[in-house]
Amino acid sequence: MMDHFNLRLENLREKSGYTKKEVSKMLGFSANVYGAYERGERRPSLETCCKLADLYNVSLDYLLRGKEYKKEETQTEESRLLEVVNLFRGKGFEEPYILQLEKWEKLSREDLQELTNHFNWVVYKAEQEISE
Repeated sequence: MMDHFNLRLENLREKSGYTKKEVSKMLGFSANVYGAYERGERRPSLETCCKLADLYNVSLDYLLRGKEYKKEETQTEESRLLEVVNLFRGKGFEEPYILQLEKWEKLSREDLQELTNHFNWVVYKAEQEISE
């Protein structure tokens, strides 16, 4: 059930910009407790898992199993948008310009088509670089 749990913890901590000691302190542990979770030497209690999920703003399903529980196999539009936001944040863009709704409201249909075309071109270019 908790395969790669320690790696998820490490990844979430790094994405959040915390040190192991900072997380231990935030959770009220001694300095090395959280590090033992990341090394796989200790397993947190359910209460601690809930605190970790809240700290990293993820579900318990994701924290424990590495995937979200879904009644349906298809993702909702909202969950796909959240993945895009998390992708930006994971690459260091906390408040990317592209996610500012007030800017999008000013654009015409033609502007949006132009952005779509440009995005498709950038993706194509990136795929070409990968295949080289």
